[in-house]
Amino acid sequence: MNRVRFRPHQSILIAAFIAFVGVLPIAFGPSLPSDTVSADDGSPVRWLFVPLLLIPIAVFVWVLRSGTDADASGVRVRGLLASKRIPWSEIRELATDKRGRAVALLRDGYAVNLASVRQDDVSRLVAASGNPIVWHKNTAEDQ
Repeated sequence: MNRVRFRPHQSILIAAFIAFVGVLPIAFGPSLPSDTVSADDGSPVRWLFVPLLLIPIAVFVWVLRSGTDADASGVRVRGLLASKRIPWSEIRELATDKRGRAVALLRDGYAVNLASVRQDDVSRLVAASGNPIVWHKNTAEDQ
């Protein structure tokens, strides 16, 4: 079975790791001096900034999880929290938007963005379906 996988570029993992390491001193660094007397328990953790650590963690998980898989039975589009399986019979047309991202236009009128699939990848995506690619060139008579 011919299966193709499209994933975000793995260099984003390095950026997420650098962001995580960069937030650590903000969240767990020394407390800021204050002029007022507070009921500080002496803890060096600044709890206000700890949720910032969730951002690079979410990016890391998104890169590992998201993408598009295609095989003879259909297409699976995966995001950070959800996944959608679309059989080839439900896809009316594959198109690209102005930015070169692939979009599946469904028979029911909805459009689904195909994560990590670019304009140049559409031919590999269709080849995974096992069906030949039919190109229609627009001519002056078509318009």
